[in-house]
Amino acid sequence: MNFDSQASVLVIDDDPHLLELIREQLSESGEYQVVALSDPKEGLAWLMDNQVEVVISDIHMPGMSGIDLIDHIKLYNSSIQVILITGYPDNAYMRSAIKAGVFDFLRKPFPITELLVSVKQAREKYLLLTQNLKYQTELELMVVERTRQLHEANLKLESHYINTLRAMVNAIEAKDVYTKGHSERVTALSMVLGKSMGLSEEELRILRLGSLLHDLGKIGVYKTVLDKATSLSDAEYELVRHHPLIGARIIEPIGLPKEVGMVILQHHEWYNGTGYPFGMVGPEIHPLAKIVAITDAFDAMTSKRPYRPQLDYEQAAKEIERQLEIQFDPNIGQTFCSNLQELTAILSNPNGLSDYVFGSDTQPA
Repeated sequence: MNFDSQASVLVIDDDPHLLELIREQLSESGEYQVVALSDPKEGLAWLMDNQVEVVISDIHMPGMSGIDLIDHIKLYNSSIQVILITGYPDNAYMRSAIKAGVFDFLRKPFPITELLVSVKQAREKYLLLTQNLKYQTELELMVVERTRQLHEANLKLESHYINTLRAMVNAIEAKDVYTKGHSERVTALSMVLGKSMGLSEEELRILRLGSLLHDLGKIGVYKTVLDKATSLSDAEYELVRHHPLIGARIIEPIGLPKEVGMVILQHHEWYNGTGYPFGMVGPEIHPLAKIVAITDAFDAMTSKRPYRPQLDYEQAAKEIERQLEIQFDPNIGQTFCSNLQELTAILSNPNGLSDYVFGSDTQPA
């Protein structure tokens, strides 16, 4: 601890003789800069505008007790040490003062050596507390900065993983003219729908990842099954029903938020419990998976597919309305249909989809 500079001491006492005696003795030691005041309220006002390390005060003064003084000082700066002077012992009062945070008591009459020792020790404690506070603040700032750096590193690492997986999704869709661009359209629709529902930035980030990767598991489904123009056999349909499980397993080692896996895993669950892979019912299905269930179905209905006719936007929206409380969550489905014009407007500009898939409002995946 540094004792090179003089310590600042504030003395408050309504006894002018004792006040002057303490001021003289501390000043003559050469270690202290002393301000002596007789009014405790004036002393508090001075303390607010000046650095003070130690306060010496009479325990009983007109208008304010020593305990009241300690309370005010500790609210302002808990590191300042207070020494109280008392003319007679009062155990109950002393216990209250200790509870309030007094550093020491000086009982009248006290030798000057006792005063000097007490003030020196009080200053040592002040320096120790302020030094610890400084270290704590610096440590907290270091932790904040390190956390920021780790967050940025994790975002970059996550970005590399997601771009790789996205390339895999695009590779799957590129082989099929009917599904090309499906994942990006679903992502764009999901983001617009999520924003209209007032989702937080973190929820939108998870929704972005989950919708972009929702069909990742199709990499584990035979292309002949995915491209089949006729009805699937029971065995083939069972294979298709496994793609949410496959997709969730693929991303599991990456360390993405678990909710991303839930979106991938649950986007084919139905509100009434007849979906797959687990047959979950409405309240059990993750809300973000319910969003992707609607946007996925809408894009499928409005895209050319070999096994059924293509619907226009209005027809597809009516089909979603018809399936409310059956396949789709009624509240999310109604929100989708109510915002149909805004949602479908983004599909009219395929080149602009990336503005929604990797928008500037949140960090790109």
